[in-house]
Amino acid sequence: MSLQQNIGVALRALRAQKGVSQEKLALETGIGRRYMSDIENGRRNVSLEIIEKIAAYFGMNASDLVGKIEHAYCPPLTLDGLKDVLCERGHEDAVVLENPDYLGAIVGVSDDGRVIYDYEKMARSLMESDGMDYEEATEFIDYNTLGALPHMGEKRPIIMMKIER
Repeated sequence: MSLQQNIGVALRALRAQKGVSQEKLALETGIGRRYMSDIENGRRNVSLEIIEKIAAYFGMNASDLVGKIEHAYCPPLTLDGLKDVLCERGHEDAVVLENPDYLGAIVGVSDDGRVIYDYEKMARSLMESDGMDYEEATEFIDYNTLGALPHMGEKRPIIMMKIER
């Protein structure tokens, strides 16, 4: 699902929870009814101002609404599904880390088709799935994954790490 579609799914779910019609939401937020319909149907980009108005209406801050948008129902990602998406976008040569399974650590795909992983989420994945403690998980990632990156070619994954200050 696209981000625009996720916004629509999240907005419909919020309206259903509160028992509010699309027309009432549009009227009370000062957003045009047609525009609101287009948002819910995934046909419009939404500005931060609109996100703030909708969030305020539902009594939440914008970051909470964005969280709901990010977690709007979409089928869980599978390795085959990820590979299909990469192929559809012309990145069939992208390297995907399959063993161990780091699907939950994927945070995006770069413009040049490299899969982007979050280091901390990779560590959590190993801790949950393999029962490692944090030190064991980071040692495994550092040795087995980061150590192998230079040998994976130009479409190797990107491992995103926090910057400690």
